[in-house]
Amino acid sequence: MPQATKSFVEVPRTGRYFRLNSVQPMTKNIWVVFHGYGQLAEYFIKHFEELDADENVIIAVEGLSRFYVDGLTGRVGASWMTKDDRELEVKDQSNYINAVLADCGVDPKDENVNLIVLGFSQGTATAIRWMVNNGIRPKQLVMWAGSFPHDVDAAKYADIFKGLSMHYAYGDEDQFLKDVDMDEKLEEMKKTGMEIQTWTFEGKHVMDKPTLAKIVNSF
Repeated sequence: MPQATKSFVEVPRTGRYFRLNSVQPMTKNIWVVFHGYGQLAEYFIKHFEELDADENVIIAVEGLSRFYVDGLTGRVGASWMTKDDRELEVKDQSNYINAVLADCGVDPKDENVNLIVLGFSQGTATAIRWMVNNGIRPKQLVMWAGSFPHDVDAAKYADIFKGLSMHYAYGDEDQFLKDVDMDEKLEEMKKTGMEIQTWTFEGKHVMDKPTLAKIVNSF
């Protein structure tokens, strides 16, 4: 029997993103936010609507793979990647995110930019892979109910992670963390060299606006 061969081609692809506010002289913070599995940037960005519009620009990127969440029709969600050809998926994501920031007129490596990166759930790993692949160290990193990607060796990227201000937030009833020893998880993440502050709230696997406000006030 003949064996099928696998090949790859690069194709043009149109990605979308959503933004709150635009960069102005009084802008203090540029947020790049990553939604979780099955979510869309259009709705995820609503969690940030109460941030001061004069001081904050929020850029919500979106996974390039969209699908019907329940069955063959109805609500649509997006995913960042799967295990198949993951290295190429990561590369495509990185190119897309960089293109989004360029479209917004934002240079994430500009030391005058107060860059805040926030990832929720699956979005945390995507955010960190993007940072590593592009040598980006934000002023603040917010990991919300997600995990540090297992394929990133933080020790090799001390210039990014050592001393990085990281905020870890999660709900005390998070259904995806109920079997996780959070003390052990946080101790493991401390080995990355990041300076971690933990935020908990009453709730499940969701974003929580009052907790987000507390984190912002701590910057």
